[in-house]
Amino acid sequence: MSKESAYFIVENVNGKHDMKEVKNTLDQLHGVKSVSINPQHHLVAVDYDSSGTSYDEIEHSLNKIGHQVVADASNIITR
Repeated sequence: MSKESAYFIVENVNGKHDMKEVKNTLDQLHGVKSVSINPQHHLVAVDYDSSGTSYDEIEHSLNKIGHQVVADASNIITR
């Protein structure tokens, strides 16, 4: 079991409905432990077990529901 974190800058997270859709979709992936969304910065943070899912699977799931990943935010610090 290897805990990892992924941070994405995404498009189209505008309001509670979009936030709920993103959280529900990612929570269904095997291995996802937590999902945090900051709509002001278009940031989605995901803690996951890499033996259950991968960065690419999470990114694909976001893109599939219409929330295009525009950048990897792993090195971006927002306050």
